[in-house]
Amino acid sequence: MRVRKRNRLVLLTAVGLTLGGLAFSGGNTGIAYADTNGPETITTNDAQKTFVTASSGKLYAQYEGQWKEGYGYHRVNIIKQPRSGNTRREDYIFCINWSKNAPSKKTLVRQYQADPAVQWLVTDFYKGHDKSFESLDNAGADYDLADYWLYQTAVHLVACPNEVSPIDGKKPGDTLDKFAPQVRDKVLRLVAEAKKHKTESESEIVENHATLDFDPSTLNIGSGDMHDNKYEKGFKVKSSEMNDVQVHAMDSKNEKYLSGTRKNGSKVDFQNVNADDNLKISVPYSDLSNTSDFSFKVKATGHWNKRAKVAWIYWNGNPNEQHVAKLGTKAVTVPMEGHAEMTVHVKPAFGKISFVKKGSGDNNNKLLPGTEFLLTSSGFSERQTVDSNGRVTFDSLPLGKKYHLKEIKQPNGQYNGNYERDIDALDGNNPQKDVDLGTIINVKRYENFPITKQNISGGGISGAQFVLVRKGWHEPFNTTTVEQAKQQALRQVNGELVTGHSDQQPYIVTTDKNGNASFDKVLLDPNSKYDYYAVEIKSPNGYALSPTPIKFDSIGPTSPDSVSGTMKDTTQPIPTTGSKELLMQSVTGAVVVLTIGSYAYYESKKEK
Repeated sequence: MRVRKRNRLVLLTAVGLTLGGLAFSGGNTGIAYADTNGPETITTNDAQKTFVTASSGKLYAQYEGQWKEGYGYHRVNIIKQPRSGNTRREDYIFCINWSKNAPSKKTLVRQYQADPAVQWLVTDFYKGHDKSFESLDNAGADYDLADYWLYQTAVHLVACPNEVSPIDGKKPGDTLDKFAPQVRDKVLRLVAEAKKHKTESESEIVENHATLDFDPSTLNIGSGDMHDNKYEKGFKVKSSEMNDVQVHAMDSKNEKYLSGTRKNGSKVDFQNVNADDNLKISVPYSDLSNTSDFSFKVKATGHWNKRAKVAWIYWNGNPNEQHVAKLGTKAVTVPMEGHAEMTVHVKPAFGKISFVKKGSGDNNNKLLPGTEFLLTSSGFSERQTVDSNGRVTFDSLPLGKKYHLKEIKQPNGQYNGNYERDIDALDGNNPQKDVDLGTIINVKRYENFPITKQNISGGGISGAQFVLVRKGWHEPFNTTTVEQAKQQALRQVNGELVTGHSDQQPYIVTTDKNGNASFDKVLLDPNSKYDYYAVEIKSPNGYALSPTPIKFDSIGPTSPDSVSGTMKDTTQPIPTTGSKELLMQSVTGAVVVLTIGSYAYYESKKEK
C-alpha cells in the first residue's frame, strides 16, 4: 500500500505482528478445521491504479481508472479481491507493511493470524458502516471506501508507529496534524480502542457462541425432598454448540451423590450427558448428621466447536512486498473450556426437642426460669435457658443424630440441678421431627421456714430464739422442756440444716427488730413427708415463753418452697427472763397463732 503526499509518492512501512497461530486466551488449546478456516490463498486487484484519501474530511479516489483531484496528505492503495460489480466490504484487504510495495495482481498464501489489536481493526471494519466503532460520515456517498481509508490509517499507526518511509523519512503519524480535526480524532480514537484488545478472544467475532447451563443454576434441597431416607432432587444440563458434555462434582468425594437415567430408562453416562437426561442429586440424610447445612458444586464441561471471524495474514513470499490482512473464518474445537457450575445446597429436615421445666414444689407446679440446659451430639452443641413460662425448645436439630440433654445450671438453690438423659428419637430410619419430652421435674432438696414473733398489738418482737425439730408425719410432739427441744433440734452441717449430729450445737435463730427469723436450707427427705416444729427456747425480757410451738404439717418435696408461721403473744410485757419449762408456764393469756402462709393452699388441696 502506498501513500502520496502532494506530488510525492510515499511507501507505507512494515508492521511486525505476533504469530497468533492457534493459541487461545487463558491457555486454551484448540484443533483447527482446515476446511473451514477460510481460503488458503487470495488474489488482489491492480493496486497500482487504485488510490484513496480522506485526510481533509472529503473522499477523493482514483478507482478503476477514474481520477479525482484534491488528494490529501495520506493516500493509500485500495487493495481488494477482484469481483464483478461493486466492491463490498468483505472484499477489502488491509496492508500491513509500511516500507514495502503493495501486492498488485498477486496470489497470496495464508500465513498466520493477525495480532489482537490489528485483528480488532479488521473485524470491526467488517461489521459495517452503521455498526463499526468509527466511520467517516462526511466523506461522501461511498461510506465503505471512506471507512476503509480510516481503518487502514489506524492499522498503520497501531502496527508500526515508529517505522520510517524509505522515500521521504516520514513515520505513519507525521502528517496527522495536517488532517481535518474531526478526521484526526476518529483515527486516534480507533488507535486507542484497538490497543485495548490484548488477546485473540477480545478481538475476534464469534459466530456461534456456545451455551452450557444447569437448570436450575442453584439446586436447593430441603425437607420436602426427602424420599426413602435420602434428600433427592432432579436437574438438567442445557447446551448448544457443545458436544461430549460431562458432569461431575468439583470435589470428587461428592461424586457419589450424582445419579440419573436417560430418556430410554438406561443409566446416565456422566462422561457424555444429553440435554434430555434426567439427572439427580441424592444425599442420604445420615450423611448430614454432622452439619446443619451441606453445599457443594457440580460442574459441566464440554467441547465447543467454535467458529469465529478473524484476521488472517497473507503473503506471496516476495521480501519486497508486504503482508496483508483479510477477514476469514477460523473453526476450532475448544476442549473442556465451555463450562457451567451449579451449586447444590442441602438444607436438612430439622427436628425439634421441647419440654417444660418445673420443680416439685407447689405440688410439681413450681416454675424454674433461668435453668440452663446443654444439648450435645457429634459435632453439635447448643445451650437453651428456661423461659418465664417454664418452656425450653431446641429446634433446627439435624436428623440422624443421637442427642444428650444435660442440666448445667439451676439458679434456684432449693432444687437439684442434675437432670440428664439420652435422646435417640431423631435417629434411625424413620426419625421423629418433633419430640416433646413433656414436663421435667426437679426434685426439691431444701425447704425454707420463715417465722414471725408478734406482740399483742401485732408488732414484731425481737430477740426471741427458736430451734426447729423434725418429727415423723402424725408423730406426737412430746417435747416438754427447752433442753429436750435443743437435743432434738436440727444442726447445721455444710450449710444444710439436718437431723442427727448430736455432737454439735443445735441451730438457733433469733428474731430481728421486726420479729422475723428463718430456718433456710432445711434438707428434705425426697421419699417421705415430715412434720416440723419451730420451738421457742428463749423469750426476750418482758415476754413469756410460748407454750405451744409453730407446727409445719406434712412437709416434703412437693410442698411450697417457703412455709411460714407466726407466733403471737397476747400478754402484756412482764419483767421475766423466760422459763425453761415449755408446757408448764404460769403466764396466762399466751396464745400462739400459727399461720402456714402459702402452705395452706397446698394442704387444702391435699385434704380434697
